[in-house]
Amino acid sequence: MEEMIYEVSQIFVVTDVVNGIPLNLVSYPGLFSKKRLDLGTRVFLENLAIPNSGAVVDVGCGYGPIGIYLALANPRLLVYMLDANPLAVKASRENVERYGLSERVIVMRSDVLSSLQVKVNAIFSNPPLSKGVDVLERLAIQSSERLEKGGYVQMVLYKGESNALKLFSKYFSVVKITKNVKGYSIVLASNE
Repeated sequence: MEEMIYEVSQIFVVTDVVNGIPLNLVSYPGLFSKKRLDLGTRVFLENLAIPNSGAVVDVGCGYGPIGIYLALANPRLLVYMLDANPLAVKASRENVERYGLSERVIVMRSDVLSSLQVKVNAIFSNPPLSKGVDVLERLAIQSSERLEKGGYVQMVLYKGESNALKLFSKYFSVVKITKNVKGYSIVLASNE
């Protein structure tokens, strides 16, 4: 995908602490939940199943709260952060630099997982359901192709879990809701 350069006139800083991990992230107008950590992402971060080591992906990373959190929570992880929006890629790259994580966090512009050329241990996402069921279907297909044996997908959804369960069941032997909090469902998909 071609890189685009953005000139941004307004900057937001999203500050929060989740499970004792401080987040202090630059964000811009036009990005999802640009001024504060949204409830779905907070619920997700509080309940992540983080691998002990290996490579993981944050799909649809936005300005980077999930990917940055993963890198801070486990220094043994190689983290890929992917987003189709060039402004989200810009913000994520800035946040990776702010935390000094560029040695093990790679930010790429990608439509779902299309730019990722490696296999990973886990895939995490707060998918943009506003873009329709097509995004979930592409995530299910591409996730099944990019996961190492024993790997898994974990995502947070607001009232979209029935579609996710149905779509991911086509490609994964185990698909289940692991937690429900305030209308948000955390869905886990794996091949056991």
